[in-house]
Amino acid sequence: MKRILVAGILMAAAVSSVHAQSNLRFLQDTPISKFKKVDTDLMFKTLYQALDTADDGKTVTWENPKASNSGSITPAKDPQGRADCRLAKVENRHLTLHSSHDVVFCKVAGKWKWDKPNK
Repeated sequence: MKRILVAGILMAAAVSSVHAQSNLRFLQDTPISKFKKVDTDLMFKTLYQALDTADDGKTVTWENPKASNSGSITPAKDPQGRADCRLAKVENRHLTLHSSHDVVFCKVAGKWKWDKPNK
């Protein structure tokens, strides 16, 4: 269930050719494509903690020193002003790779879900 929440933007596994063909090629050379399960578990735990409890603008970090992976989540108010949603700046690092994405999450039935932009 955790990976479903951000699968579109925070793909936890290495990007396969199928994903690359579905406009997720940009994830191919990002830190998240190098993460193992322990890294994604740490990232998601930090994400949910930050969304649930961190003040707007307060950065919450995670790190797996064994794999040289780390990241941070900085929550903020939802740009559309919805009370049940928050913007999260999600930053991840693997060795020299770095990525940063602003993602909106909304709480639905007690769970944070990625608020996919309409295209």
